[in-house]
Amino acid sequence: MMHLSRTKISWQPFRLLLFICVSCVCLTGADADGSRARFVELDSEIQAIKEEILDINRDILLLEETSLYPHGQQLIVLVTVATGSSLRPDTISLQLEGQLVSQHQYTDSEHAALHQGGVHRLYTGRLENGTYQLLFSVTGERAKGDAFRRQRSIIISKQTGRKYMELHLGPSDDTTQPGLTIRQW
Repeated sequence: MMHLSRTKISWQPFRLLLFICVSCVCLTGADADGSRARFVELDSEIQAIKEEILDINRDILLLEETSLYPHGQQLIVLVTVATGSSLRPDTISLQLEGQLVSQHQYTDSEHAALHQGGVHRLYTGRLENGTYQLLFSVTGERAKGDAFRRQRSIIISKQTGRKYMELHLGPSDDTTQPGLTIRQW
């Protein structure tokens, strides 16, 4: 199993460049208005360079994802939480054909994002055409702090093209357990 990792960009070279630019402007002895104008100009140039680097980094990550997971062989699993739900998932794991392929522990900020309609990508992987069994395991808390643990299994049929799955957490008819709905498209 191979995971994509985001490359962290070091801003240290930019800080050094900014320091050098500011130092040069201060040492030139130019008047204050000219120095300020040059400083603003240099700051906008630095910001433009930062944006270009971020764009290049995004393009590299997309290219890496495309080469690792060709379009016709991707399985993408997403997690959502019902709006207004009091469920707080702590850990969600995914098994594919009995093998653990993904597990995620949620932070407070991720809980907040999910409850505001955010979507978390739990898994992206390569999957040939065929029939497969997926097993989702969810642990977490309900509104009153009551812990819960739920599992849900599903058999999927993978055809050519991307396969999207959504694990949706929300209320259920059974008030003792939260609902786990699995949607495919």
